[in-house]
Amino acid sequence: MAVLHKKEEKIQAVLGRLPKKYTDEQFVEMFIRLYSKDWGKIKSAYIKQSQDKEPGTVINMPKPEIYLKQVLANYLQQADSPKIEEVEVVEKTPVAEPKKAKTTTKKKVDGEEQVVEPKKAKTTTKSGGY
Repeated sequence: MAVLHKKEEKIQAVLGRLPKKYTDEQFVEMFIRLYSKDWGKIKSAYIKQSQDKEPGTVINMPKPEIYLKQVLANYLQQADSPKIEEVEVVEKTPVAEPKKAKTTTKKKVDGEEQVVEPKKAKTTTKSGGY
């Protein structure tokens, strides 16, 4: 379950309010000002997870400040990475489909159509003289 919904939109809004050269701490401060309810959700998720664990077990979620810094780093990494270009599709020659066995055929006899059943393959049986 995601702790922070619509991450990209919120990160873009926060970055829009910051100067071009900003620190991670400035990002966290601006996020808290703009999205105080989401900040509360992040903190409560961290507290809940740390309280639900038995002593000595590792808490998977990082501290709230570090969580926001990681969200920002992931966003910036995705924004900087080049988009995957469309791969040219090479057409393949069509493959002939196997022929289907006929179930019935029609035959005209004396001007009337008659349905003729296909002949069954002969099976050979060995008579065992054992």
